[in-house]
Amino acid sequence: MIIAFASKNHLGLNSDIGSNIVSSEYFTVAEIENGKLKKVKNVENPFFKEEEINAQKFVDFIKNTNAQKIVISVVDNADIENELLLNDIEVIKNVNGRIADILKEL
Repeated sequence: MIIAFASKNHLGLNSDIGSNIVSSEYFTVAEIENGKLKKVKNVENPFFKEEEINAQKFVDFIKNTNAQKIVISVVDNADIENELLLNDIEVIKNVNGRIADILKEL
């Protein structure tokens, strides 16, 4: 399973979850295999500080990470959330804290 975490900065697992898409400088992408962390990479968020985000372009960005889930505090655009769900990407919202701690709970 691959999970994309909205990240406030480049610190990967030590970063806090980003509050929304435009305030998340990176996405930390974690690959889990047999319940163990296999690989982690930071991907620069091309939508950081954007005023408007095209839902399909965002979904394509997430799909390029191969993530099946996205973890974020808030998805403040219903179109984006709907597009993610239509593309079989689970949205886990209302999450706050350090990514490493959240990953242990998933």
